[in-house]
Amino acid sequence: MLKPIGACLVFVVAANAAQAFDRQTTNALKTCHDYLWQVPEFADLPNAAISVFPASENGDTIVVNWNVNWDQPTIQAAGNCTVIGGNVEGFEDYTK
Repeated sequence: MLKPIGACLVFVVAANAAQAFDRQTTNALKTCHDYLWQVPEFADLPNAAISVFPASENGDTIVVNWNVNWDQPTIQAAGNCTVIGGNVEGFEDYTK
């Protein structure tokens, strides 16, 4: 009985590790997320209003897609951040 449970645990741990982002990507996501709060239109929004997710990676350059969706005030926007060496070097808002 313990063998099947152990095998299931190994598969669950392996699946979770395969879905995790590496540290560089995680840091780029956080950098873009934090940058969005510096944008005047988004500065007063709660954390839940901002979503970020990786788009592409080329060496030390990571493009992060983002979207903002919130009511009261109603704000809907999307775009990307280009993070190079841990800093936002490019920012684009597709709705402008």
